[in-house]
Amino acid sequence: MIESLTAGIDWITLTLSTEAHLDQEFINKGLLCLDKITDEGYQLEYRSLLGYEGVGANGSFVGSRKDTHMIVFSGRHANMFFSEVYRPDAHISRLDVQVTVKYKVMPKRVAKEAYRDAISENETIPIGRRRKIWLIVGSDGGDTAYIGSASSDARGRLYNKEVQSEDPLYTRCWRYEVMLRNGQATTLSRSIQARFGDRTKFLADWVAIWYEKRGVTPSWTFDETLVPIPPEKTLPTDIERKQNWLKHQVRPTIEYLLTVRDKAAILELLGLS
Repeated sequence: MIESLTAGIDWITLTLSTEAHLDQEFINKGLLCLDKITDEGYQLEYRSLLGYEGVGANGSFVGSRKDTHMIVFSGRHANMFFSEVYRPDAHISRLDVQVTVKYKVMPKRVAKEAYRDAISENETIPIGRRRKIWLIVGSDGGDTAYIGSASSDARGRLYNKEVQSEDPLYTRCWRYEVMLRNGQATTLSRSIQARFGDRTKFLADWVAIWYEKRGVTPSWTFDETLVPIPPEKTLPTDIERKQNWLKHQVRPTIEYLLTVRDKAAILELLGLS
């Protein structure tokens, strides 16, 4: 039985060209958000990150390099400041969204059951398309299930938030996260910005649909028609590779030969006469 549910953005990394219109406004908005973080008691520090020089506080960062600006917000600050810094012309290299479910009685096997169901779903997929799936079991009950490889553009992480955080706020909580990169992150960010009024429901439904499509049925109700989930980029099967070879390499050659030889001769060469 669910006691409460929250949903939001847990991480965002945006980059913007230094040649973009009003690029300094982008940086200034990021710095104003950092000021609000320091008002909470966190210390502002000068630092470098991925070749960018700037300032950061409590896992968030605003900085620049010769050709690009970068803003990073993590945790609740990502959710708090998303609309402050979002720009449709910015590239979103990473976006994490999450649903945190608080139960009246803490279930112990959520990650184990998700792993089992994701494995079962995986077995229905051709071998070349199967996802990487892991289960990390903690002796303290801090289990974590991963769906998708660390290098993929979409990866799920379902874990015991009570054990992971040790914060009384997360007592009896499990968290469902989806970590997106690049194109998928940019596309979802655009949808989130457009759903300002019902963002929590939108994200709760989106995360639920993402997990359901991977065999894991979330414990909350959701609207399956809310938003289409982008298809996964997967490795082609052997048949698909052969079909692609025929279409893009063999077919042009056959079309050329038909201009200089008759069809019967070509079929004979192929052993198909």
